[in-house]
Amino acid sequence: MPRYSGASFAACAVLGLVLLGVPRAGGVEISPDADLCGQMNSLPPGGELVLAPGDYTGPCTIRNGGAPGAPIVIRARDLTQRPRIVYGGRRSNVIDVRADHVTIRGLAFGPTEREVDGIRIYGREGITVEDCEFSGLGGIAVVANHFSIRGLVVRRNTVRDSDATAMYLGCHDGSSCTATDFVIEENHIETVRAPDPEIGYGIQVKLNSRGIVRGNVVGDTKGPAIMFYGATDLGGRPSLVEGNVVVGSQRSSGIVVGGGPMVVRNNIALGNSMAGIGIEDYGRRGLLRGVVVAHNTVYRNGVAGIMVPPTGLVDVTLVNNAVQGKPGGTALPEPQAGLRLLGNVDCSGLACFVDGENRDFSPMPGGPLSTSAAVPVGPWIPTQDFFGAPRGTPPTVGAVEHVQGPVRLAPRP
Repeated sequence: MPRYSGASFAACAVLGLVLLGVPRAGGVEISPDADLCGQMNSLPPGGELVLAPGDYTGPCTIRNGGAPGAPIVIRARDLTQRPRIVYGGRRSNVIDVRADHVTIRGLAFGPTEREVDGIRIYGREGITVEDCEFSGLGGIAVVANHFSIRGLVVRRNTVRDSDATAMYLGCHDGSSCTATDFVIEENHIETVRAPDPEIGYGIQVKLNSRGIVRGNVVGDTKGPAIMFYGATDLGGRPSLVEGNVVVGSQRSSGIVVGGGPMVVRNNIALGNSMAGIGIEDYGRRGLLRGVVVAHNTVYRNGVAGIMVPPTGLVDVTLVNNAVQGKPGGTALPEPQAGLRLLGNVDCSGLACFVDGENRDFSPMPGGPLSTSAAVPVGPWIPTQDFFGAPRGTPPTVGAVEHVQGPVRLAPRP
């Protein structure tokens, strides 16, 4: 998986203690026969509830949170034996978070009944969900679509065999609620099969919600693996979709851009039924401006590599993407008004990759990816590639700068 930042020795030491199961000062450890919900709601700011392995009875509603810099933490004692929160009913979700500054780490959820979510968030700030496992859910694994929320972190979770969209942020109308400054990173989502007429996304970010989706592996979804609907306001920092692997959408594209401003870079999209990256004027809202799609590797998707609508583009840039289409498909779009094409390489008839069929998208030494890149100027230019290797000048076209080996689809060890 890609690496985009380092960590200090002190931070690593603290993380190591957490993963080894050493409670912080003042932590409370419980076993499955304890009153889980009561213990959750008795934590003071900065307090920690440590769950021993086993099955715990849900559902629970967290009503008492922490404080800025001092969240309450509910976590597994041992990530190799995640405690499971069990709930077989339909009147609630497994955990409803109705408080701020709450961290949930290393728990297991599922299976659940139809439309019963794993973690539904009503809080407004300081919520983190990490290292959790969601399997066989009838609802959404992590959802925040009630109140506007800022700074949500969802990372290193695994979602398998879901009957609903895995992660859902923001409100559809873009005004009832938004999610901003969120980070969704290093999650593994595998197999989403929502019943018709539901779409079944991997990660869905609604209108006027903005943040970062980075380093995730999303495969075998019914709908798009990742979709952003864009924003009505061009001001502020653009959303970023970076370093993800999206593979095997059954009915849609791997990454769908419904509007800007946003940057889509260093992603690998392969084997999706429509396009690897699909740019859509969703709802004919005219939001396709400030969109940059750069240094992605797009391989053997169904209808097209990178697909754009015939009209509705205002300001879309495709630069330094390596695209290999399926026989009979289209790799790259034709020029049109509102579309800027720079340094992209159609690999359909070229030897671009070391072994694309086995997911080794390293550039072929001396091949076309090392000689064709444009060198534009802009804050969106990646300084590292998919694997975290420094970019050269000029850079290599596509997501991978130099020989690195195959891309992993398995969850983090």
